[in-house]
Amino acid sequence: MEFKNKLYDGDYEVSEVQINHKDQIIRGLLYFPAKKFIKPYPLVIYFHGFPELFSLSEIIKKFGYLLELGYSILVFNFRGYRISGGVISINSQISDALKVIEFVELMAKREIFDINKINILAYDFGGYIALIICSKIKTIESLIIISPILNLKKHVNSKDFPRLLSYINRFLPGYIKGIGNIEKFIELTRKELNSSQLKIEELINQLKIKKLKVIIGENDKITLLSEVYQILQNVNINYELSVINDAEHDLIVDDELEKLNKEIIKFYT
Repeated sequence: MEFKNKLYDGDYEVSEVQINHKDQIIRGLLYFPAKKFIKPYPLVIYFHGFPELFSLSEIIKKFGYLLELGYSILVFNFRGYRISGGVISINSQISDALKVIEFVELMAKREIFDINKINILAYDFGGYIALIICSKIKTIESLIIISPILNLKKHVNSKDFPRLLSYINRFLPGYIKGIGNIEKFIELTRKELNSSQLKIEELINQLKIKKLKVIIGENDKITLLSEVYQILQNVNINYELSVINDAEHDLIVDDELEKLNKEIIKFYT
């Protein structure tokens, strides 16, 4: 599998990705490392959070140093987010992730990616989805979750959640599709969360990956450190936990980003 009419962003070949899934399109970007690196490439797949505020190209710039290490990077919007079709739900994101990995496995058969070096880098709610995926399949070698959402029921049932959805509907039109009727969306999400297939505290002892790293701010008010410790006590593999001092959920201050990037680079080298 090769991409025709090659496009480049600086030194890096880039291709738009469109994956048809249940008659809807998952859209993404795929970046390849510089020509000095030889196929098959190791790959990092990025799972975004909720709501996804950054464009795909901005995400690539944020983690572009991975290209310099020889990794390909695949970023995409789950269905219902930004440029992808459909509407959001927990189950649709799980289904989307499996479909994207199926696409990656096909490219690995064509010797574009190294099937033994497929990794996920996930942020916020993307971390929740990634943990579920890594309990289901053996394709993924390693997982990094940054500021993960772990106790989803707590957030969905909080009094602040309807206000967050209302804010998104009002000020971020088009960012997320399927939350127009807030009460209905919350009701459907609560029903999804009743499924045993979505209980992180049970699935985390079924992980099929070799390596896990959790990076979180010391003062994260969305996912408390105590929640992280509680969930990780059930994990079935060795893991690394890196706590960034004085940081909150969104690691956006320069020194926080520097520490975050150092942790990621150390993990992938």
